[in-house]
Amino acid sequence: MGTPAVLIRKSTGEIIKHADYPREDMQLVVGLDPDLEWLVKYTPFVRPDYDSRIYILNQIEEVTTDPHPDYNHLNQYKITFETEKRPSEDIQLSIENAENEANERICGDKFKKWVTLSLTAIINNLDGITPKPIEKVVMDGTRAKGVKIWKNDETLRNKIQQLAAGEEPEIDSGWQREE
Repeated sequence: MGTPAVLIRKSTGEIIKHADYPREDMQLVVGLDPDLEWLVKYTPFVRPDYDSRIYILNQIEEVTTDPHPDYNHLNQYKITFETEKRPSEDIQLSIENAENEANERICGDKFKKWVTLSLTAIINNLDGITPKPIEKVVMDGTRAKGVKIWKNDETLRNKIQQLAAGEEPEIDSGWQREE
């Protein structure tokens, strides 16, 4: 694998192509049109870690006349990064999705069955029928799941308040999940 580079037209700044530098020894290309120049790609710092639900990563590529630090007889095609904060509506949607995911872990894939059994046990209890042991287990389980879901609702509201206050909420932290 060669060294990544870019061929440009100097008079217009037009990028002709992205390719490996044509010489393995990294010396100047003999006979190259004087209006053309090979720039060696250079990234001065690593791509930053970021939460893609809060930020958009922009890669900035620019033609420069700065010498490449490893090949100072060649100029660099500089690649840098910057993050841009997403609109609050997008971040809020990510927070809501995190709550939904946490709640789905609490209820699991048998949610409809659990709700049906819970409602039946509650209705029987309201009708004065003494709950069977299994119905008691279902009602206790429903109560425990409900407490966790209420806590998730509170976490959701707190994170949205943080967002409204200009803070960056930790989207993944603080959620109740089934253990």
